[in-house]
Parts: sequence; structure tokens; C-alpha cells
Amino acid sequence: MNIRTRINARKVALSYIYQHCFFWNLLHQKSAIDESLFIGNIFQTQTEKFEKEKEILLKEIEKYHTTNFEEHVEDFVENFFDERSKNDIDFDYLLKVVPTVFKLESELREEVNKYAQTFSYDDMDVIDRSLFLLGYAEWKALKTPKEVIINELIELAKRYSDEWAPKLLNWIMHKIISN
Repeated sequence: MNIRTRINARKVALSYIYQHCFFWNLLHQKSAIDESLFIGNIFQTQTEKFEKEKEILLKEIEKYHTTNFEEHVEDFVENFFDERSKNDIDFDYLLKVVPTVFKLESELREEVNKYAQTFSYDDMDVIDRSLFLLGYAEWKALKTPKEVIINELIELAKRYSDEWAPKLLNWIMHKIISN
């Protein structure tokens, strides 16, 4: 295993998981779709145009959201990570971890809710939820040692989330993996 390609693969996986979670939110929160259209200067007062554009957007999101990761992993990498050569990414890692993520989400939700004291899994920021999913799936799919997973999650949280996320991930992920 090449550490650099694994780290790059984690970044790709996190990006994909984040997009998946973000689109799930759009599909399940009516106001988020309405706000997305508003950003595109399509207003609810334009009822017919608004409803048509909303239907098109929902179909595009649903299509993307239900696409099999294995079928488009290379396209995803090409479109979102063109600054990296495909040789710099551990595709074996991606193909083992990412498909596992969505099979384990309800299990992870229960685990996080068991240990979180002031919020629920569904109330977390999308990036924090994505980090938990990535770490949990890697632990389950690859049996990566908890110290490695937690360290990587903390580093990713420092880079992509708010100042409290590393502590949150460390504490809750440690509890989940230890028990």
C-alpha cells in the first residue's frame, strides 16, 4: 500500500460521500431545492417555470444520487480531481470503501445517536456526517486500525470542517470503534 495514494483516495472518497449526502439533503428538504432554484434566478412567482425547473433539477439529482459508484468512479475522479494523475489514487480503496458507506449509514446513524449528547446524526453538518461515514466504512470494509482512521479523520476535519469537528470525530469515533 502506498500511503500517498491512500490519502488521495480518502480525499476522493470524502468528496463523493459529501456530494451524495448533500444531494440526499436536497431530495429530502423541499426548501433546499427552492433555494437552489432561487440562486439560479428562478423565482416561485414564475410558477410554471419554477415547477418545470424544479422537476428537472429533482430528476437530475435523483439520477446522480442513484448512480452506481463503481460505474462512474473514473469519471468522478476525472471531473473533480483532474489535478491528480489516476496513478496517484488508490482505486482499490475507493472500490472497497465507498460502496460500503451507504450500506452502513443506518447502522452508523444509530451509533452516533447513541454517543452524541446535544445533537443527532441527521442534525450534523454534511461534511461531518461524510467524515463519519468515510471512517466507519473504512473500519468495517478494510479493518484499518482505529488509531489510523481517527488520525486521518481528524486531519481531514481540520482541513474541511469547523474548529470543533476534530474533537467531535475523535470522541465519538473512538467510542464507536472501541465498543
